[in-house]
Amino acid sequence: MHRFQYKAYRRRFAGDFSNAKERFATREGILIRMEDGDGRVGFGEVAPIPSFGTESFASALGVAESLQEKVEVEQALAELGGYPCFSWAMESALDMIAREGHWTELAKPRPVCGLVSDINNLAEIEEKLSLHYQCLKFKIGKGALLDELKALDRVVDASDGKVGIRLDANGMLDYRTAAAWLERTAELPVEFIEQVLPRGEEREMRRLAGDFPTALALDESVASVDDLKRWRDEQWEGLYVIKPSLCGRLSDLEAELQGEASDCVFSSSLETMVGAANAIEFAIRQKGLERALGFGVERLFADRNIGLELGPFLQNGGLPSSGSFESLWNLT
Repeated sequence: MHRFQYKAYRRRFAGDFSNAKERFATREGILIRMEDGDGRVGFGEVAPIPSFGTESFASALGVAESLQEKVEVEQALAELGGYPCFSWAMESALDMIAREGHWTELAKPRPVCGLVSDINNLAEIEEKLSLHYQCLKFKIGKGALLDELKALDRVVDASDGKVGIRLDANGMLDYRTAAAWLERTAELPVEFIEQVLPRGEEREMRRLAGDFPTALALDESVASVDDLKRWRDEQWEGLYVIKPSLCGRLSDLEAELQGEASDCVFSSSLETMVGAANAIEFAIRQKGLERALGFGVERLFADRNIGLELGPFLQNGGLPSSGSFESLWNLT
């Protein structure tokens, strides 16, 4: 039996944050605290994004309210099949207990990709370049195609073409527009473009991938472990953007990857330091992971002190201590 506690939170974004699909004002989630019979404590975070097919915040909160303070973990997990974010939160808390709060040691610093909320925000881009970020990510499909292509040219010029660029369309482009982006980025330092077409149009994305050299990545199309398994079985030729906090049970994701993640990019679900650190811990345990971690998002929020601000590199000692989690828990 484990002691189970939870606290809901709501975070405000520092400014306007949107993608091509939706606009966000706040981020809601649930922190959970698990304690075993020996007094060892682990923290997890339920950070749903319903547009990715997860449970809603309201339904997750209903689950939290229904659980007793003393829970039989396996029984609880068996009943959480339709709640992937809650399942992840509970298993990542248990994983923290098993690790006794220790984080995996890094053989070398890992680069972090910084998300810039507006591709036209040259001041923020120049700030990140001054901090020596090696990789930047931008949302596309929010404005006119020609305007965004010009903005991309300005990014390349500002970085002298020496910084890797990731573009994320959130599945909101049509075929012709996606082809235009791929044609333009063929000779630019664009690492990949995420989800150029909506979920369900992966066959069309495959055709696009065969016509252009820029890599394509599935994002919304691999929101769950079952999605990832399906497209790995079908041998998708591109990359997979994995948001661990959305995928479901940690053990299921671990079993699917089997420690091999050379075709994966691990990414934030806009969590607090609890969810982000757990997701990163999972990511850095996977073999073959060389690409920048997609967790440079903390500047999106007004209350940056409760998030995880890594800077351009994750280094040993860069993840919070259990004491930091306890402090956040007490403040929530």
